[in-house]
Amino acid sequence: MSIELLIGRLVPEMQGPAGPGFLVLVHPHSGALASGLTERQLRALIELAPIAVWVAEADRVVFANRAAGKLMGLESGEALVGRSVYTLLNLSDHEELSRCVAAAVEREGQVETLQAHLLGHDQEAREVEIALAALPDHGRTTVQMVVSNISQRNRELREMQRSRQLLKRLSAHVVEAREEERRHIARELHDELGQRLGALKMDIVHCASTNSVPGNDGRVQGLLQSLDDILMSVRRIASNLRPPLLDDLGLGDAIEALAADFSRRIGIQVRLNTEPLEESLDDRVSIAAYRMVQEALTNVARHSRATRVNIELRRVAAELMLSVSDDGVGLQAAAHPQRDSQFGLLGMQERADALGGSLNVEDIAGGGVRLVVHLPVEPADTKARGPAPASNPRAA
Repeated sequence: MSIELLIGRLVPEMQGPAGPGFLVLVHPHSGALASGLTERQLRALIELAPIAVWVAEADRVVFANRAAGKLMGLESGEALVGRSVYTLLNLSDHEELSRCVAAAVEREGQVETLQAHLLGHDQEAREVEIALAALPDHGRTTVQMVVSNISQRNRELREMQRSRQLLKRLSAHVVEAREEERRHIARELHDELGQRLGALKMDIVHCASTNSVPGNDGRVQGLLQSLDDILMSVRRIASNLRPPLLDDLGLGDAIEALAADFSRRIGIQVRLNTEPLEESLDDRVSIAAYRMVQEALTNVARHSRATRVNIELRRVAAELMLSVSDDGVGLQAAAHPQRDSQFGLLGMQERADALGGSLNVEDIAGGGVRLVVHLPVEPADTKARGPAPASNPRAA
């Protein structure tokens, strides 16, 4: 038996769970019919296929199988014979269908695909995907169309996208609520607990003086030293929760103080290259950038084995650009990079996504890691301005 096969790979959306799918069109040679496989048998094979198939000559349906009729809300495909394929689809899809048909007949063997809305007999619109190809040896106007109902799939995709948007909004809300709680706790620690400890220190000094206790008494000095240590701890904890410089002086100074403290504690040199921002940033942008620098420095201290860190902060058009790079061993050589820092990176990514920004982490050629963040800010003032201030390199 001799047959001709026209095989076209289906687009990814039409591939099933078993893997890549293909559209196969079978055309028998005259020898095939003589060997016992009749045209009637071939038509029966297509008629019983579980997927909708119809053949159109010019724009008229000349054959439609049972699945095609069922898809249209009919008992069989015979009711579709003689109808224009354009009457089966929504008016908005006619132009794309015409383009695909023309492309298919122009390039025989090429499978064209389009998504459209099928107008069923029951007046219910169905989202479908059509794979069409010209039938060989049938002139230049005959095409076979394989039609898949993707209404359910698209509904699931839209629901998934809606769920992702809700999760994204929820994540942003959680981050903002957490920062607000940090601000509240930091204020309570600094104002309430700090003032009470300061008053307690004054009471101890007063009691010692009124009871004629020498000023150099070891017990009194020990109590005062303990109070000073507790006050320093309270101020440090409050600053970590919500750096006061961020509210008082702005993002640049807060990052400079953070870098100086990191360099003093860890012993890694930090070099800053920052540009003064011409206007105050949105609080969400400022705290997001600050937390990202904080997390990046934490990762450097834990994993990088670096000796130097570079931090760059500047305004680029309507974006804030932040870059943190080091000269360490890189992502691949760091000890358990995925296990130890994945949540930190995930938190940074969530902050960037919540603000409509982007985050990219990559290895540097020759060693080290570079983190680059772009966060959108309010549009710059349109009034005429002088030349932008020069960069201010400084070492922490």
